[in-house]
Amino acid sequence: MKQEDTKALEKDVVGEYNTFRVYLFMLRARKGSIRDIAKGVGFSSPWLAKHHLDKLSGYGLVKRDAFGDYEVVPKRFGVLKLFSLVGKWIIPHTFFVALIFLVMTIGFLPHVTRDTLFALAFLVSAVGLVFTSYLTVRMYRLLLPS
Repeated sequence: MKQEDTKALEKDVVGEYNTFRVYLFMLRARKGSIRDIAKGVGFSSPWLAKHHLDKLSGYGLVKRDAFGDYEVVPKRFGVLKLFSLVGKWIIPHTFFVALIFLVMTIGFLPHVTRDTLFALAFLVSAVGLVFTSYLTVRMYRLLLPS
């Protein structure tokens, strides 16, 4: 994708709150009718969902099948570059770093009283765990409707 296309995509999809909400819903649902999408996103009418789906379709982010249902085409752009799609879960990359710090913290815990280096390693890994957990929650809140 060209840089101009990427900028337009980020402006028209990520920059527009409701279009981005529709795309996030589609990433989780994978497929749905206009009515399902309107209901899932909380729109007052299916027309609003169709408007945003047409916009997403123009960028190749959703496609319409022969039955009139829409299917998502997962792409990473804008803020979504900071997330991984695992099944129906959209997970911030910081979550995986937090898991590493969790394993380190648990691993150092039994050895804290043996040596000051283990105590220091435990402290550093615990601080890393707290910080990356905080960042993970903040990143996930970017995707939640306010």
